Amino acid sequence: MTAGDPFNFPQQDLHRHGALVTEAIERMRSSGQLILGDGVKRFEEAFAAWLAQERTPPTVVGVANGTDALELALSGCGVGPGDRVVMPAHTAYATTAAVLRVGAVPLFADIAATGHGIAVDHVRQLLQEPGPRPRALIAVHLYGESCDLTGLQSLCDDEGLDLIEDCAQACGTLYRGKPVGTWGRFAAFSFYPTKNLAAIDDGGALVVNRPEDVEAAQRSRFYGWDDRRQAVQFGVNSRLDELQAWVLLGKLDHLHSQIADRRQVARWYRERLHHLAGEGVVLPADGPDYEHSHHLYVIQLPADQRDRLLEQGRSMGLPLAVHYPLACHQQPHVLERFGPQARLPRTEERLGRILSLPLHPYLNERHIDDVCTSFLALFSRVASGAELVMAPGAS
Repeated sequence: MTAGDPFNFPQQDLHRHGALVTEAIERMRSSGQLILGDGVKRFEEAFAAWLAQERTPPTVVGVANGTDALELALSGCGVGPGDRVVMPAHTAYATTAAVLRVGAVPLFADIAATGHGIAVDHVRQLLQEPGPRPRALIAVHLYGESCDLTGLQSLCDDEGLDLIEDCAQACGTLYRGKPVGTWGRFAAFSFYPTKNLAAIDDGGALVVNRPEDVEAAQRSRFYGWDDRRQAVQFGVNSRLDELQAWVLLGKLDHLHSQIADRRQVARWYRERLHHLAGEGVVLPADGPDYEHSHHLYVIQLPADQRDRLLEQGRSMGLPLAVHYPLACHQQPHVLERFGPQARLPRTEERLGRILSLPLHPYLNERHIDDVCTSFLALFSRVASGAELVMAPGAS
């Protein structure tokens, strides 16, 4: 991998599926269906079947993006202004944005001692503290990991909370052999162009796992209209468009192989970096109950080395990133709205250690060799305290 290579490579996906995109445009041109047509219907049914894996399928409602899907999931659970929602602080800010859009108040929980999922033990502790009773809990399957879904579902059942799964980064992750997104009352998926199942623009899906919620969920994306176009409930304008639906339907045939490619890239990384475990490095891996889909490859480094590795690696042209530099409870807008938040020790410690290496299904073994060779040399130099010496003229 050469200097300047992109961390993600959606262009390659467009190259691979160019004929599919052209076909999708022609389907729209010839049919004249631009909004909630046959493409959306067929994709919703196909994605539901893909999630079901020979079980009774959920109902999929195509929406404009993953954040909208979360907002509609919250509304479907009756969450409204002033209600509290339990969620991890260690997640993309979009999760918090959805909570704020329905007027709710985020109740931030710490992450588990291992992995990046919300900690069941800390949620139980939060629920014992004084304050209004939360209405729902959002389990974020971050990076392609899975949360402890049995533990969270048991807690929600005990405490009367609705479980919502944020699967924006976890399409294809399996928990106890069953896809994430089929465990909670609702689930939200994102089809942003870098996701495991990627549109060529924004797109998302609300997954409805209870039959009694289906009609209201379907109305909620289209102003709350019924069949007579009368607003009978809360609703928004958030519809998966026909072009994205046809593209996603075609790419669904390749999804298993693309996730297999992501897992292969993760195996190559592990083969080349596993010996760093003795140096305080933690590599992502399958959990005892889940199979990782590797949306991102996030390693954990010694806290006193991460920032130097990031800075020096970028100066060498290594495509490194941090997902995410701030937890949601540290975001300026959250602090402005709600004031200083309680400390979350595991989350805050983890933020100083995480580093993302490039991972997408178009990387080959030679690319990973190049990344790992450069990264191992950099790691050795930083661990020894040596400074990076730049070549003359390098910037």
